[in-house]
Amino acid sequence: MQELAGRLTELDPAAGESVRVIDYFDSLVAGGAGIESIVRAAAILSATSATALVRGRLIGIDADGARMTPAATIDTTPTDAPIVWLHRDGGPGPNDAMIIDRAQIALSIILARMDPTMSAVERLVDAGTSRVDREAAAQRLRLTGPIRLVAAPPHSSHPVAASTVLATREGAVWIGVGDVIPAEGPVGTSVAHDIDDLPRACDDARLALRLATEDQRVVDAAELGVLILLARTFDPSATPHPDVDALEGLDERTRAVLDVVVESESIRAAAAKLSLHHSSLQARHEGWTRQLGYDPLSPRGRVRYLAARLMQRLT
Repeated sequence: MQELAGRLTELDPAAGESVRVIDYFDSLVAGGAGIESIVRAAAILSATSATALVRGRLIGIDADGARMTPAATIDTTPTDAPIVWLHRDGGPGPNDAMIIDRAQIALSIILARMDPTMSAVERLVDAGTSRVDREAAAQRLRLTGPIRLVAAPPHSSHPVAASTVLATREGAVWIGVGDVIPAEGPVGTSVAHDIDDLPRACDDARLALRLATEDQRVVDAAELGVLILLARTFDPSATPHPDVDALEGLDERTRAVLDVVVESESIRAAAAKLSLHHSSLQARHEGWTRQLGYDPLSPRGRVRYLAARLMQRLT
């Protein structure tokens, strides 16, 4: 589905975006997401607040994915079928009708399964859940002591039973509880020290997932050390730092070579890993310094490069 969306986007951007909307909701339903997660997906995809009427209950989510008091101006006449509203100023967005339709279908499927409004795992990782509800969810899953959370794409194979799929700004993300790591695809993990720490651990696991690469398939947030603090500050709406822009100006091959060089003890060690002669890499040094605006092999330059690379991978 993701490959189809990519191809369609090249031919017809509107059609490609519609396929992505369908895939997003399908991933949430297949992953066992709860009602609130579906409403959150509608708000995130439409970039505006959303409200759903489900079995007489109003559920409101704002454009940032946070809970809100549902708008009192909408018609709340009881109905068997779930209804979704998008609260947008002006006319409807190009995909609003598709988002509403797929959200209502997803909610109908969830109701047919008789799932609770939020799964136990959703309650564990939701910062808005009360401690009483989080304790009840932890007892239901028989969780004690430090708890590892695992984040992965929703389409990969997941052996963990205690899991859910969350709607996030990065798309649908599978969240599992336990030490079992999915055998395929990128993975991010983080350990919560206690049940109150679970929302933080979930956020860090999602950040670690976005930093995973083909060479480093599994990223543990704890191994990032102080860099996790930098990752938490990332704001996709902010103007990129010039160091990140400089990296964007390099081709992927150059960035891959620089990754090895910066993380190696020396040019010779990097050349051995890349199966190149060290003089070839040494000759490129001046060009890298000119393109980046700093020497990536100096002590401070290595820190700047690694920080900029981390922020670039989060975009």
